[in-house]
Amino acid sequence: MQSTRRIGLAGLMLALLGTLLLAGCDFRSVDVGQPREQSPRTSAPPPGISQMGGEWVVITTGTGKKGDKVASSWYLLRFREDSTAKLLWVTPGHYARERVSYTQEGGVVTLQGAVEAPQVNGVPFRLGSGETMLASIPGIGGGENLSFTHRSIGWPYVHWLLIFAGLAAAFLMWRQWKWFTPIVCGLGIVVMSFYWINESGVTSVFRWVKLYTLVVSIWFFWFVRYTPLHKYKWMRFLVAAILAVNILEAVEVDFTSGYLPNLLNGAAGILNILAITRWNGIGPNRTGVRDLVWPGQAVLWIIAYDIWNVTFSYLNFNEYTSNSMALNLVPTLIALWIPGVWVAARGTTLGFFYLYLFTFSVFVMEKGFVPIPINETSALVVASASFAINLVLCALVWNWKLFQRGPAWLNFGQYRHAEHIEGVHDSIHVGLDTIPAMADYPPAKPKAEEAPTSATAAG
Repeated sequence: MQSTRRIGLAGLMLALLGTLLLAGCDFRSVDVGQPREQSPRTSAPPPGISQMGGEWVVITTGTGKKGDKVASSWYLLRFREDSTAKLLWVTPGHYARERVSYTQEGGVVTLQGAVEAPQVNGVPFRLGSGETMLASIPGIGGGENLSFTHRSIGWPYVHWLLIFAGLAAAFLMWRQWKWFTPIVCGLGIVVMSFYWINESGVTSVFRWVKLYTLVVSIWFFWFVRYTPLHKYKWMRFLVAAILAVNILEAVEVDFTSGYLPNLLNGAAGILNILAITRWNGIGPNRTGVRDLVWPGQAVLWIIAYDIWNVTFSYLNFNEYTSNSMALNLVPTLIALWIPGVWVAARGTTLGFFYLYLFTFSVFVMEKGFVPIPINETSALVVASASFAINLVLCALVWNWKLFQRGPAWLNFGQYRHAEHIEGVHDSIHVGLDTIPAMADYPPAKPKAEEAPTSATAAG
């Protein structure tokens, strides 16, 4: 019964994530499959850039509503033989998806007819050596000498599947081998930091802070698993606190961006933090691999977190959305297979992905991201869904905290910090539910003393 409910909730998450694709089909969008005007047929050969096939992508810095550089912006161009091009442009609060015309003279390509992204009209795009193209695009989400990267149309989808499989494999190795963390996140980090500083090309302060926060998190989880530190309540609290701090980092970006969808999702992040609970049960279990488990963590909390996190990427770092989907699906599916390990799976897979991202930045992002449709309507719809589910989650948690009422089928209504979950050995801290903790459910009310035996009564 429990597995059926978990599968049902996982299906709900997949359906909601699917709205990202469906909601992007706004009726105001231009049909990129058909040109606005058919070009007259001529005997002239097709432009040279169209013969290269594929598409051209650049990722640059985006800005919030007040001009703060807190997000990203990206352009995608796909040139066709009929002298038209598919144009996509995404930056917070501004979105374009249209068919434009272009001309090519030698190594210079010029766009015309853009309505939703007029800043590209008349801009010379200069083909460089190799598979690069340079352009200086004015205005929001633009920049000087932006370097467009040429890539295959189909490769990003294959890359997404490889990321999904690779993240699952990385977690299973981290779970199985004690010395995986010291080698990869010890010696490996020291060596690679010099390379990242000089070669990574990552300029977002948010992502640099995120990288080293995640490395520290991986090490922290390792210490909780393999040392006696897990016996201290403050260490168990820190596991939940690290999660909350990572959410707060993203909430700050949403609020700085300042658009209505961002504000809604920022509020959803705060609600998600307020719903973090039962952290006093966190600890290694009694299996041979000493899984770090959070056995009292509600499945609905995981689903609400996934939706909030994907929405954050969708609104602020849209080119990262496909990666965010993989990064949330992997630990959620692992947690349905190995109940209780979500926090360990989420922290480690995100950390290992950032190691991959910083080492092969252009390969992962410009050449590897899947473009996800977005417009004003879809942004508001997805952000509203994120806010709504986290509001329901928070209400359920605090209804139990204050009144001890809640539906058991959503993992609410049980008093224990680490109640029994089918298929997993409980945390070694299951007996700690007599210790008060500000973020945990209250302990059970003591049962009435049994009546004395008849022999005692007779005496």
